[in-house]
Amino acid sequence: MDIGQHVVQQGSGEPIVLVHGSYATTSTWKKMVERLSQSHHCIAIKLPGHGGMPDPADFASPSVETELAVIEAAVRQFTDRPIHLVGHSYGGVVALAQALKGSLPVSRLTLFEPVATWVLDAVGDEAMQAEVQTFLSRYRRDAAAGQPQVCGQVIDFWGGGDHFAALPAHIQDAMGTMVANNLRHWDICTEPRHSRAELAALRIPTHLVCGTRSNDVARAIVDHLHAELPFSRRTDIEGASHALVTSHPEACLAALLDEGWLAAA
Repeated sequence: MDIGQHVVQQGSGEPIVLVHGSYATTSTWKKMVERLSQSHHCIAIKLPGHGGMPDPADFASPSVETELAVIEAAVRQFTDRPIHLVGHSYGGVVALAQALKGSLPVSRLTLFEPVATWVLDAVGDEAMQAEVQTFLSRYRRDAAAGQPQVCGQVIDFWGGGDHFAALPAHIQDAMGTMVANNLRHWDICTEPRHSRAELAALRIPTHLVCGTRSNDVARAIVDHLHAELPFSRRTDIEGASHALVTSHPEACLAALLDEGWLAAA
């Protein structure tokens, strides 16, 4: 694996590793990195099957270890300092998995609406689990039937509104090519991976960020992680939904750079 192809780097200083979500690319971080790179070494990861990268080879038995192998190789090659690990949506699932694995020196963790639906299972949130399963049953059925623009169901589910229709046609078309990868991500998101005890044992300061207009499931996941992680802070961005890192980059950047709470974490 040529790890350099999986990475977009900019700036110098404290390393920040950024992991984008499903149906997305490293352009997710463009507006934030323009500012961040003035004082930080930004290492944006291209996930397998995204941004021109080859599809993963584990469709038959999906594992987040595929993504973690990319992050671990990139960090070990491009920095020798502890990292601030940042993830959005599915990238938040990957970032949390990396932190819980403990194989890299992570000094801070910032998660923008991580869609770690396995957390609902870990804490026994049956109501939110039911919402996820109702959505997934329809989505998987329509994807198997080859329904056009089925990817829009995911965008609108997490966004809490009719967001897909507002996207430019070329972005809609690009998303339509990633359905298989997104289904793989759902398999990883819903697989019970960790216990409440493992969450309680995580000692990395974690900033959880969500939008006030996001899907109830996304907000519930943030609620539960904030309750379970012992060194966590939560920030709600007014008027934002699931695409908050692109729709509200200034507020997200402020949350990411906020260090005032760390002394008490």
